Amino acid sequence: MQDASAWARTHPLTIVFTALVLLVNVALAAWCALTGGAFPPSFGRVSYSRLAAGMLYVVPSALVLVAHPLRLLIDVPALLAAGSVPESRFGVAKTIWIALLCSIGGIAAGMGVSVMVNGHSPAWGSLVRFGYVLGPLTLAVGPLMAASAFSSLMWRRRIRVVTYAIVAVFVLYRGEPGDYCIAFAAVFGHLLGYLMAPAAVQEAFPGDGASQNEDSPDMSSLDAGGARPRITALEARKMVGVLSAVCALGPLVALASPMHHGPLSTLGLLLGPNRLDYSRLHECLTDAGHADCFLQYRVQRVSMPGGVIVSVLPLLLMLVVAYGLYRGRRTAAALSVLLNSCTVVMALVYCFMLPIAQSPDGLRALIAHGAVRAAFATAMLPLACAILVCLFRRCFPLRTRRGRLIESAGLVGVTSLVLCGAYLAVGITRPHEFTIEPTFAMLLADLPQRFLPIGFLNGIQPYFLPASAFTSVVYQGIGPVFWSVLTVAALWCFTDAAMEGREERRHASELVEHGGESMSFMGTWGGNRYWFSSSGRSAIAYRVVHGIALTVTGPFGERGEWSRDLREFAMFCAEHSWTPVFYSVHEGQRDELAAMGFSSLDIGTEMVVHPAEWQTRGKKWQDVRTAINKAKRVGITDVMCTFDDSPLNVQTQIVDISEQWAEEKSLPEMKFTLGGVDELMDPRVRLLYAVDTDGVVQAVTSWLPTWRDGEVVGWTLDFMRHRDDSPNGVMEFLIARMAERLRYEGAEFMSLSAAPLAGISVMTMDGEPSGVAFLQHVLMAVADIIEPVYGFHSLFRFKRKFQPHEESVYVAYPDSAKLPQIALAVVQSYLPDMKPADAARFVRALGR
Repeated sequence: MQDASAWARTHPLTIVFTALVLLVNVALAAWCALTGGAFPPSFGRVSYSRLAAGMLYVVPSALVLVAHPLRLLIDVPALLAAGSVPESRFGVAKTIWIALLCSIGGIAAGMGVSVMVNGHSPAWGSLVRFGYVLGPLTLAVGPLMAASAFSSLMWRRRIRVVTYAIVAVFVLYRGEPGDYCIAFAAVFGHLLGYLMAPAAVQEAFPGDGASQNEDSPDMSSLDAGGARPRITALEARKMVGVLSAVCALGPLVALASPMHHGPLSTLGLLLGPNRLDYSRLHECLTDAGHADCFLQYRVQRVSMPGGVIVSVLPLLLMLVVAYGLYRGRRTAAALSVLLNSCTVVMALVYCFMLPIAQSPDGLRALIAHGAVRAAFATAMLPLACAILVCLFRRCFPLRTRRGRLIESAGLVGVTSLVLCGAYLAVGITRPHEFTIEPTFAMLLADLPQRFLPIGFLNGIQPYFLPASAFTSVVYQGIGPVFWSVLTVAALWCFTDAAMEGREERRHASELVEHGGESMSFMGTWGGNRYWFSSSGRSAIAYRVVHGIALTVTGPFGERGEWSRDLREFAMFCAEHSWTPVFYSVHEGQRDELAAMGFSSLDIGTEMVVHPAEWQTRGKKWQDVRTAINKAKRVGITDVMCTFDDSPLNVQTQIVDISEQWAEEKSLPEMKFTLGGVDELMDPRVRLLYAVDTDGVVQAVTSWLPTWRDGEVVGWTLDFMRHRDDSPNGVMEFLIARMAERLRYEGAEFMSLSAAPLAGISVMTMDGEPSGVAFLQHVLMAVADIIEPVYGFHSLFRFKRKFQPHEESVYVAYPDSAKLPQIALAVVQSYLPDMKPADAARFVRALGR
């Protein structure tokens, strides 16, 4: 309640305007109900004739009124959300004049374009003469789009993509003049924000470098040369899921307007005055030629509840698929492409093939009567959704168990066979219970129609109709049952908790809690395979890239088996024709591998702090003391918890901070031994975040546990993110507070982890040829190339502030002939989503 009260005090314009819209519409709706008048009244409707006659007073009322009182359930929350963003950016006065400019331009352009696009339609002419409301969203969308230019990169993308998607759905599926006005108001707001933004953005978002110490870890925007920002996989799959949900709801939008577009537009007849004339329908079925037979077929289809349900259930399935996309399910991506492709094909069949088969005038007449425009409007969004999912297919990595996929497919297949068999059996055994006794060929021809939405059947004359209650249930019921089973089966796949490899990962997670080294917990992350010892008490995490079995540190589990594990894993790799490469191993395991004939390369330095020795006295600790004292002065405190235990608003802020940081990089987010948001959600991982007096999370770190004999003995730093405008020294403050906490807990060590590819040097063993320098040079070149983005060297210097013990980590390999493959495997493991175009674009940015 305190938060809501504070928000209301800082957004008076949004509160007042939303309350005005709500009160005016409710009062007018009650008055119209009492007097028997139409809502909205004529003075709230805009028409071309009224504007031409100088009746401009209808414009303000048309901007406040809604088309139907129930629209307030959508418009009021939308106004509160859309209005608060520009008001917080611009203030009251500037928001008002931006709204006026964008709405005036949007109305002028929208009304003109709507006439050019649909002015030939008789229904459009009736609507224009009758008048229409513009709605309050016409006023709100312009300032919202203008404010997006003053938002962070992530929120700028979210606002624009979602807004344009919703506007496109309204224009394509409903297409009223008011929808065109909203669309152009959004465009004008976008352009206005673009023109206003350059100077204002520099004032609102100061340069990243100015707010950071020279030796602070570079967690802010270091987008080399202004290279194009990227979208992270997490944000991409969320956006694709939201867009898919918006597109799935598009056909339902047509129900709220007399202007219907798309194959499902026949559902709008349920809201109209049409009534079924059964005597006329009987004459049509007996081949009597009447002009209104086609209308009777349509009304008969929508008068059947089963037909209506068949038209709605595919939309529900698309919403379930959108949920799967949002959760990152690969099966959902495949199903989305399939369903949208089928929609495109059916739209083309509906708009071209069926009319051509029934029209003697051929394709030319169809084009003249708008078939191309109808096909484009119907198929564009499904086609765009299918292409979008294909482009971002790598953002959906979560697999469903093969067994569950087979079970789901079998359930759908068996259900469809049973339903088809039941329909044919009823038609053969009870032919007298239909208007016309169907033959087996007629039943087979009619069978596909039972599963199609009724909008696709508008141009198809039914062979027969059910004449009894039993046949009507079968006739109408098999379609809804099929789509219901398909929807439930899809949801069952998308909620599969036991994904492929889940059992192996679960077992590895249990072993790492028995014993491991400082970075062993990274082996429990997604994307890894697991090798288990013959006893099952120890394991090695690895991934195979270009024939290289690259491990994530060394063995973990039963410590007494580690030496044998190194040898047996090498034999396991040889059996699979892989080259074993042990990455990020410490000196003890490197020596054991050297005895086996492996060579090694120093790839980084792990910084280890012993909490029992922690102190901040002396000149070397001046920066750390300054950071602690500054945090106390400005009211910043530290909070220790897990991700699940943190409040929802804290979780949201942490995700936003991470996504903003990652998206402003010119290269994809790194993985392998570097965790992201997904890795934060493990309940065993600790979060330590800094929060100010206003509840704003300024920075966050994550700490991975290390076990010995089932007891946690130390913690390793992994995730480090802070806001672009966070106070200097906030990271030093968090790490210092973690050291103080661990000293109190009695932990043996606090590892600041290793800065990947920083401090590389070469060490050969047993006469290894100098060709090993190739791998060194490749990794050093990669480190130098990505240094402006990820700042590993600055991170290396930053960690030295805490006076740690430095321990080298190595990559050990058996064959120098495999050095090119090893270099490629390491780079691809850290940057699995990097494409050649990304590398070329980044190199060009460095050149600038």
